[in-house]
Amino acid sequence: MPLAVTLPDLEQAHLRCYFVFDVADSIKLSSLKSVKGQNFVPEPLSFTDVPLPGYIQFSVAPLAVALNAVQTPFGELDCRVKVYEYGTVSIRFSHPFQGAFQEFRSLAMKMRFSKELMTCATQVLEEVLSELKPALSKPHEESQQKDLLEDYYVAEVERFSSPLTATELMQEHRAAIASLVSLEEKPLSAMQVDEALKEAYSYCEHELAVLTWDQAFIYDDQAGAAAVNSIIEFANTQLVELRTYDRLLDRHLDEIYRVKTERLRTSLFQSFTSGRLVAERQAERLRHLLVDVRELSDRATNAIKIIGCAYYARLYGGISQRLSLAQWQAQVESKLDSVGELYRFANDQAELARSEFLEIIVIALIALEVLIGIFGRH
Repeated sequence: MPLAVTLPDLEQAHLRCYFVFDVADSIKLSSLKSVKGQNFVPEPLSFTDVPLPGYIQFSVAPLAVALNAVQTPFGELDCRVKVYEYGTVSIRFSHPFQGAFQEFRSLAMKMRFSKELMTCATQVLEEVLSELKPALSKPHEESQQKDLLEDYYVAEVERFSSPLTATELMQEHRAAIASLVSLEEKPLSAMQVDEALKEAYSYCEHELAVLTWDQAFIYDDQAGAAAVNSIIEFANTQLVELRTYDRLLDRHLDEIYRVKTERLRTSLFQSFTSGRLVAERQAERLRHLLVDVRELSDRATNAIKIIGCAYYARLYGGISQRLSLAQWQAQVESKLDSVGELYRFANDQAELARSEFLEIIVIALIALEVLIGIFGRH
């Protein structure tokens, strides 16, 4: 029997668009009360479907606030802002939907590739940050905030016009689900369908989550979908943090190379007189950089504690795999190792320059004493 390329009409569904910005090294959540007249509320992870004693939880629960609807090219969309302790702000737009599956997929595609929607998110960020500034520790430059962002899109279905199980969706409607998460209207090959559905998770027959690198499909009730959305959103905050560290390390490594090049072009006298101070300053900057990046990375990486729920731990592992978090982490660690080696080299240089400087002083004093002795006799 051929696979169905469509699905029954959707009776209750949402399209959710996430825009995650890295705005500061950290945010003091305890000082946040409200923004734009709406109160912040803690938003810990809550899993009611899984009958296990274990759970996944944030070490410091982020704060969320529901703002007034925002006018976008897709009409007025519900807007929710979530603030994380390690310096990220996530803005989510939600579009409720009822109707045919083809229209749902077409709207998902338009929202996914809409630059105007991203502009709306940036405007909301600017308005929110104007009130959050006192709570920001080492805020990033505005250009960096806009440049370093991650967007992610979720097609969330709570109820079809005809009841379906997760097994039926994955067996009889594989092509339709694959076309939705791939945002592709053309018929997909069997291999591409398998690739699109590689990261699929289901605990009960009434729930299903299919994850790709920028689009997800969630079939669940409101509480279950909220839990999956929270994990997806958290993984994207980790990705934007890792990208920030990667860019920071690149900038410092480029600066080190530039300083080294300039020193090679200076005269011997200039190199001698300034080399010791340059080496000491460089070693100190590298030491601070190592400490800062390690601290920030640990804070973001350890923000969520996987304590015992195998299902949600696997789901988190799946989205991490799709976003290549392990590869980004390895790249950052490799650059940190390079910075560590440069720090040791700069520190050795500073020690060598200090020793040479002391030796020259001793030689100068001896020479001065000899000269005084010679001219003193005359």
